[in-house]
Parts: sequence; C-alpha cells; structure tokens
Amino acid sequence: MFSNYLKIALRVFWHNKFYVILNIIGLGFAISCCILSYLNYNYRENFDLNHDQTQDIYRLNTSRLVDGNQQIWGVVPQPITDVMKSEMAPFKRIARFSKTSTVVKIGEQTFDEQIHYADKSLFELFNLPLKYGNLADFDQSKQLVISETFAAKYFSKQMPIGKSIIMIGSDGISNEYTISAVSKNIPGNSSIQFDLLTSFENSSVYSDQRLDGWKNPNLITTFVQLNNTNDARSVISTLNHYVAIYNQNRSEWPIKGFTLQPFSELAQSSDIDMSGYVYGSQLTANPRGVLVIVPAIMSLFILLITCFNFTNISIAFASKRLKEIGIRKVMGGMRRQLIFQFLTENIVLCIFSALLALLFVTLLLPAANQLTGLDLSPDYARDYGFWLFLFSIPLVCAILSGLYPAVYVSSFQPVLILKGKTALSTSNRFTRFLLIAQFSLSCFALVVGIVLSQNASFQQEADFGYAIHEVSVVAINSPQEYQVFKEAILQYPEIKSVGGTVEQIGDGTYTQTAKTEKNEISTQVARIGGEAYLNTMGIDLIQGRSFYNTGADVDASIIVNETFVRRMQLKQPINQQVTLDSTQYTIVGVVRDYKEYGLHGLVPPCVLHMAKPEDFKFMVIRADRDKLLEVTKFLKSTWSKLMPITPYRGYLQSDLIEKEIRMTEAFKAIAFFLAMITLLLSASGLFAQISLSIDKRSKEIGVRKVLGASIMQIVGLVSREFARILLIAFIIGSALGYLFTNKFIFQVIYQYHPVAGPLPYIGTLLIVVLCCSAIIGTRVFRAARTNPVDRLRSE
Repeated sequence: MFSNYLKIALRVFWHNKFYVILNIIGLGFAISCCILSYLNYNYRENFDLNHDQTQDIYRLNTSRLVDGNQQIWGVVPQPITDVMKSEMAPFKRIARFSKTSTVVKIGEQTFDEQIHYADKSLFELFNLPLKYGNLADFDQSKQLVISETFAAKYFSKQMPIGKSIIMIGSDGISNEYTISAVSKNIPGNSSIQFDLLTSFENSSVYSDQRLDGWKNPNLITTFVQLNNTNDARSVISTLNHYVAIYNQNRSEWPIKGFTLQPFSELAQSSDIDMSGYVYGSQLTANPRGVLVIVPAIMSLFILLITCFNFTNISIAFASKRLKEIGIRKVMGGMRRQLIFQFLTENIVLCIFSALLALLFVTLLLPAANQLTGLDLSPDYARDYGFWLFLFSIPLVCAILSGLYPAVYVSSFQPVLILKGKTALSTSNRFTRFLLIAQFSLSCFALVVGIVLSQNASFQQEADFGYAIHEVSVVAINSPQEYQVFKEAILQYPEIKSVGGTVEQIGDGTYTQTAKTEKNEISTQVARIGGEAYLNTMGIDLIQGRSFYNTGADVDASIIVNETFVRRMQLKQPINQQVTLDSTQYTIVGVVRDYKEYGLHGLVPPCVLHMAKPEDFKFMVIRADRDKLLEVTKFLKSTWSKLMPITPYRGYLQSDLIEKEIRMTEAFKAIAFFLAMITLLLSASGLFAQISLSIDKRSKEIGVRKVLGASIMQIVGLVSREFARILLIAFIIGSALGYLFTNKFIFQVIYQYHPVAGPLPYIGTLLIVVLCCSAIIGTRVFRAARTNPVDRLRSE
C-alpha cells in the first residue's frame, strides 16, 4: 500500500515540477535556518558539559548592596581563601583562579596576552587534560602551562616543553618562565579557558601587597569541593563572620555576605540579559539571551511563512486532482486513505527539503561561525539530538502544513466532483488568512529594517557630548613612558592636543556613592588630567573653573556634569560640598553632559577627580577626524621606535561605540534578511493563488473579452481581491513594526535614537506594491491577452 502511495506521490511531483521546486527550495532553506538556530542553542545549552563529576563543586560568590539592590558577584576577596584553607574543614578541595594582562616576549618580539593564576587543585576539580608534559613542577616558581592553541601560535612545529618565555608585568619587571606542560584545547563552550596558566603563588610577582593582607584589593574566582553538600549552609555562616573585618579594610568595595553557587549553574548566570545574572565574573560568558532568542524567532518566522506557503501551493495544485479524487472515492477509496495519500506526499516532499537543508547548512555554516565567533559545526557521529531534530522538523512541517489541504480536498463529494460542480475557491477564508499573515510578517520586517537603517545613520552622526570621532587613546605603563612619548608626538603637526587620565571616559570609569545634605545617588567616577584632558576630549565647561595645574585640586575638588546637578537638586552647585565614600570634596566646575554609556543608556551622574601625572594610565590625542587614521599610524610607528619591547596598546575613542554600531548593523541585516526571505516566499504563495484564480475564472475572462472588456479592466477585476489582502497585511505589519521599534527597541535597547517619521512605512508600501505588482501584473496581463476563443473552446 505504501509503495503505491509513494509512486503516486512521485508521479504528482513530476507533473507539478514548478510548484514542487518552489516548495522544496523554500522549505529546505527554512529548515536550514532552524538547524543553524538549533546548533546555536545546543552549543550554549551544552556549556561546561566537558567537565563531569561536578555535582559537589561550587563557586564562592559575594553578595553586595548596590543602589539599594542586592547583586551577586562571581569573585571574592583574595584573603578569604587563606581563611578557608587554614580554618575550615568541610572543604575537600579549594582552587583559586584569576587572570591579568601581561606582555609576552619571545625572541625580540612582544605580544599582549592574558595570564591566569590557579592552584594545582584546579586540574583535580575539572577535566583539563594535558597533551604534553606533566604537572609535577606546577607549584614550583616560574613554571608555566600553555594551551595547544598558544603552542601552535608561537612554537609552530616545535616541542615547547622546556622552552622559556619572558613575561613583563604592569610594573615593567621581566620574569622568565619555563614551559612544563601543554594542555589540550578546551572546548569553546566551557567557562574555564586559558592560554597561559601558572601557580597562584607566582601572582605575588605582580602584587604590591602581601597576599594574605586584608587590605589586598584583588578579587578572584574561587572554586570549592565540599565533603558533603549539606555543609554549604554552615560554610557560608562561618565565612560571613569575616564580612565586618573585610569592610573595615576595604570600605570602597563593601560586601554583604557570601553565597555558594553550584558549578552546573554558572553557564546560566553569565548573560546580563537574563535573570540571575552574576556580576564581575572572570570566567567565559555564555550569552543565552538575545543571541539565542533572536535567531530562534527569525527561524520560526521563516518556517511559519514557508508552511503557510506550502499550504497555499498545496491547495493551488490540488485543483488539478479533483477528478482523481472523485474516481478514487467512487472505486471505494476511503477518506482516511486519501488523507494518508496527501500526507505521504507532503512527508516525502519535506524529506527532500531536509536533504536540501543539509546542503544549505554546509554552505551557510562558515558565515554563521564568522558571525557568532563560535564553532557551531555539528558532531554528526555523537550528536544524536541533531539527527532527531533534523528528522522531526520535516515531519512536523508536513503535518502542520499538509493536514488542512489533505482534509479539505478529501472532503468533496464524488458525485459533485464528477459533475463538475466542485471547484477550489480562491476566496477561502483560510487561504486569505495565510496570505495576510505572510505579507504582514514581510511588512513588519521591512519596517524594522528601514527604522534600524535610520538608527545606524543616526549613530554615525550623533552628538556624544565630546569629540568622540577625533580622539585616539594609548595605554601607558609608566610616567617615564608618558613623558617621552608625549614629547615625541607633539612635534607632529596634525596633532592638536594631548592629555592624560587614569580612567578613560566611556571605558573604565568606576561607581561610587555621592552624598549631600539632602540627597544620595550613585555616580560614575573618573580621575583625569585636568584642563588639558577636558580640552583634548572636547568636554565643555559650562560653570565654574577647571582644575588647577598645580595639583592643589587633587584631594579637595571635583567637577560634575549636568545630570549630577539635576539629580542632586543643586541650585548653586559651585562650592557645594559632596561626600564620596566618606571623603568630602568641593564642586569647582560643571561640564556639559557627555554620553558615558553611549546611545544605549541615559547619561549618568558623573564626577571627575584631578589625577596626578605619575598615575596616568592613558594618553589621549586629538586630531581632525579625517586625519585621525594618519595620526594613529604615526603613533604606532613612534611607539615602536621609542619602546620596542612593549606592545602598542591603543584604540580610537570611536571604537567604544563600534559594538553599538555593529549590533545595529546586525539587527538591520537580520531584519532585511527576514524581509527578503518572507517577501520571496509570500510572493511565491501569491503567485500560486493568482494562478489558481485565473484557472478557475478562465471562462469568465474569455466571456468578458468577447463582450468588449479591456485588458486593464480584466487585470483590475482579478487583482482587486489580492489588493485588499495586501492593504490589510500592510496595515497589520506596519502597526506591529511601529510597536516593536517604538515600544521595545527605542525604549529598551536605545535610549537615544532618531524620529522614524513616515519614511519606513512609505518605503515598505512601495516595496511591497512594486514586488506584488510585478507578480500580479505579469501573470494577469498574460492571461488577459490570451485569445478568448482558446479559453472558451475547452468548454
């Protein structure tokens, strides 16, 4: 029986090649999008599964009260681990893990890298296999474990074991490390990653204070393995006794208490867009929010459109099989057999689409990997979930999109069919609903794409309150570097001014609580190099004065922004006393608001301190916007001549908003991609519906032409119903686009944005009208020009 169904299905496919190819290509592409979305989800869902036996392993977190809200931080004060080791028995193992930047010197070349410090027990807690060497000397001074990737990068075709690497710390001191082991590559979806790993005791080389001192400012990641999971409450209770001691020594970063977080939950708490986010984590993040939800929604949209299209096309070419259905019913065929026949055809067609989807995935996977920065390649041999997903999707699609046509077409009475009194009507409410849904989604995506295009242009020209497009920033390691480099570059005529700072605005400012007699707010704080810095950054002083260059303002004065004045409700801010974490300062100036958080967040209250020149960590250089790249090349070449052993670490201030621009461009590309795909799929469904309409009204068109109807009258007659459908779809899609952009994107994501105006809606209407006019017009025009004799002769 099934073989007969299969033969009939293949015969039907052959006689309706055009419709079948439309369905297979559309559905194959939709399934491939769903597969890529699944691979993206599966990659993040399997985070940290490379580590087994972690049920009794926890990360020690810190609880803090920030602006009245409780926050969980994934780091703890370093001295706590010494207390845990010496006084607390419930722990089976403790492993500290931290990282910092370092300069690696190999031969005569230097490179910026991240070095991690850990206890040897880290290898006992987690699955971190070695490729070469061993850990026998790990606890010895200046021993180093490197990753397989690092070894391939710097020791290509060499055995790195026993070789030396010179590392230069932030204090400029060089230390020679010996490579004792090479670890195998860790999967990308793992919280624990490293290229350079050494014993935690070696971190004292880069610390100015004793490791066991309560004043030590270092915050580190700490893993613990309990003897019994029931001991967690008593452990936390004991640790909380040290909160007061720590707060007395480090009042600028007070804590409320400690918590233990199971290792299995780490990957679910590292995405700031999701609930339960843990702040300050030093581990690899697993963004599960937008980066999973957006591809999933996009894939679902494309799949829905394709299924709608599938249903429309199935109904369209079923009209050619009415006599077959009537004869099969007269010969004793049962309705359930006809339904099974149609479903079999749909399942076979969906299987062909799934096979084509594998080809699409192969072609699209490199682009997806590049876009996400991840390796989403499936493991065909081990990932059984992939194959289950691959075969379940076409099965679900076949049932959802094919069940209605099968039930609908098989319901006709054989007597009426054979008498020619049954025909598939284009005015069917369900098919009209499908077309409206398809084009509504297309209009929605077009509106969002055009609005995001406007937003991208706005971001390029937005006023950030300072000269964001005219500033280059260079990291400085010492006062001597600053002075030497400054004297060398000031001779270049294209450089307008130079300034220094400890924290660069827009990147690296920190939070403090500011108090006056009446109010208390949280502020963003930066230590800057006085008037030279403000002038170089293009920050306007609107009240009071700038800092004196004598250094008299270092410990006594601050400059605030307009938002600070408003939030503090200060009518006369100059000479007003402000307390910042128990230290009192006097406001000497007010600057114009600048967008500290870019376009995503509202301007926060900001406080600027005067910094000592010997504390500068960054140098800012200003030049004309069209000359900035030329100046940056000059900075790099000058730096390499003056400091050949120290890597140049610089960036453009505009790079800070590059992420925002890339995100907007990505959203825009997704919206236009979705619009293009849905529009093409919707257009193919519209083509099928128009073809069905013309076939059903063939005699009517012939009679009207004989009676003198013009071609344009016939075109208008056939197109009228579809024009109404497109108008309704445009209204619905535009309304959804308006709500999505104005009530979500421009309120949740972008606090500063352009006024969209009517352009997105006019553009969407024109695109849809032009596209559909081409489809409707050409098909109807060709039908209207046909000789009426040819149409009437068949009757």
